Amino acid sequence: MNKRHCAIVDAYSTGRYLPEEFSCYGIGTVHLMSAAEVPPVFCSHFDATLYDEVIRPNERMTEEELVEYHLEALRCREVEFIIAGCETGVELADSLSERLGLPSNGTTRSAARRDKSRLSEALSSAGVRSIRQVVSNCAEDVTSWMRQSSFDEIVIKPLNSTGTEDVFFCSTDADVQRATSAIVGKTNRVGALNRFALGQEKISGQQYTVNAVSVDGETFITEVWTYDTVPIKGAASVCSLERLLDGKDPVVEQLSDYLMRSLQALEIVNGPAHAEIIVDHAGPVLVDFGARLQGTMSRKARTMALGHNHMTLTAWRYADPAGFLAYMRQRGPYSRRAHALCVSLISDVGGLVGGYPGLETIRKLSSFADAIAFVPVGQNLVPTTDLASTPGIVYLVNNDLTQLESDYRKLRAMRMDQVFDLASLGQT
Repeated sequence: MNKRHCAIVDAYSTGRYLPEEFSCYGIGTVHLMSAAEVPPVFCSHFDATLYDEVIRPNERMTEEELVEYHLEALRCREVEFIIAGCETGVELADSLSERLGLPSNGTTRSAARRDKSRLSEALSSAGVRSIRQVVSNCAEDVTSWMRQSSFDEIVIKPLNSTGTEDVFFCSTDADVQRATSAIVGKTNRVGALNRFALGQEKISGQQYTVNAVSVDGETFITEVWTYDTVPIKGAASVCSLERLLDGKDPVVEQLSDYLMRSLQALEIVNGPAHAEIIVDHAGPVLVDFGARLQGTMSRKARTMALGHNHMTLTAWRYADPAGFLAYMRQRGPYSRRAHALCVSLISDVGGLVGGYPGLETIRKLSSFADAIAFVPVGQNLVPTTDLASTPGIVYLVNNDLTQLESDYRKLRAMRMDQVFDLASLGQT
């Protein structure tokens, strides 16, 4: 029997685990790069040996040249499907899959899946609630729009950044000026130049993360978590805690209905999706979106709590669509097998990481399930301002909710200089 093959565009972040998932089905993986170099933020965990082949383009290719380059490389390789491994791979994966006649979301709405302003326009055009917004490279335009709209506070962010990079809450003209100046003209962490800033109304309500997987327009919600944040001076806010909801929770149905209408507006019919949705007095509204897997996930902890995870279900969807569909249709709403918390550590100190003396204490918590994304030894821990500067993430899973909450309080009581061995940045 001939070996099966697939291609992943930019298999970074959570996407780096997909080759292992696909190998369980006897599927080898070709890695396609959307740029000549791996973005620095992903370099530390990119392992080229996981792939049958890595196809790297030349520098300074236009978008069309990039597509043609990868099409030529793939024509002699019989791949069954192409999937984006992370945010930077979405548009190229759309183009290649469409051109090769493979399962695809097409390119009509491809830009809207990455550009936050176009996303809101696509939702609005389809009659789906979206956030009011303005796009400009001029702070005065944003402040004028803020006053005309009678907003006391707005959110300013780049059009296509990741990991809550450069997200600001602004209530004064000076705030808007600082945020716009910080964003416009900056090359973000994934190598894109911010030519404009996006101003949006600030939605006040409970935030949720919702993950889904689709097959030819049939969508299945895989999990819903509450998403709690804490304010950060000089920026916006950072995630502090996610709490897994049961699939039969009434708000899950409300969120599911809204997300499915959003996916239709964005013409997403195949593959994974990750959404961040706020519910306020007017109902749900999408605040961030990715046509890809959720980042910074623990496969182990989520499988403990759910019996599956976003990665395993995505791999199953592509490797065995018929089997996946049959199972998911019969399953109905997902079931929470255990209570689960995803705890983002937050630091107000910095230093060179020499080790993790507090990790053994954390592992002894009876609810401990996994610890991921800890700042590597030898690198700098910095005060937390966004997702990328979160010092580490700890998953707690337990059937006993009382014990889970007790362990959470113990974890939160730990200082970062207890969790990490920190040396002064000036120390050698």
